[in-house]
Amino acid sequence: MFTIKNSTREELPDLAACHMVCFPASLASKLGKRYVQKTLEWFLVNPNRFLYHISNQEKVVGYCGGFVPAKYGDGSSSGMLQYAFNDAIKGIIRNPFLIFHPEVRQHYPFIWMNIKRKITGKAKPAQPVAANKPFTPFAGLVVIAVHPQFRGTGAAQLLMGEFENRMRSYRQNELVLSVKKDNGRAINAYQKFGLKIKEEHPQTYVMNKFI
Repeated sequence: MFTIKNSTREELPDLAACHMVCFPASLASKLGKRYVQKTLEWFLVNPNRFLYHISNQEKVVGYCGGFVPAKYGDGSSSGMLQYAFNDAIKGIIRNPFLIFHPEVRQHYPFIWMNIKRKITGKAKPAQPVAANKPFTPFAGLVVIAVHPQFRGTGAAQLLMGEFENRMRSYRQNELVLSVKKDNGRAINAYQKFGLKIKEEHPQTYVMNKFI
């Protein structure tokens, strides 16, 4: 029923369309399809990142993206926003009310820093993060989505199983992800896949699983 494969740049429009159906109310979807495509492209430009999808009769019905950070501060959210920054600004220009969106507001310092960098050509030096703390590598699950019409068909299990295969290929044994506390459906699903809450933050849980 399903075919699973590595995603390519040529398939990014189809993956972005799937994302916007799966998460119509998300900030990324509101910023527009070009922004979603650019954030997904972030997975394709570094060997420590990966993006794959499943299709049904050549229609993309689900996808998953992950990465293996190399050090503290090697984050996915900031990295994706940095990579897709120009398209994010264009999305806000098209829909200026998004400047007040909670997810945009939390990135105000980052956005202002990038605007200044583009104007002056000078980048603020990166601040060391936990420099004296030993770094334990892991595989971070950044995004996973299944088209609403194909939920309950085993598609999510297939995506998660493939993620564990990718972990083994990178010689990682800990899966880590972050999920918003108010996303009960996702939390329940992750718990069914064997993940447990590792850390609690004001707005999110960090969940993990060892394989």
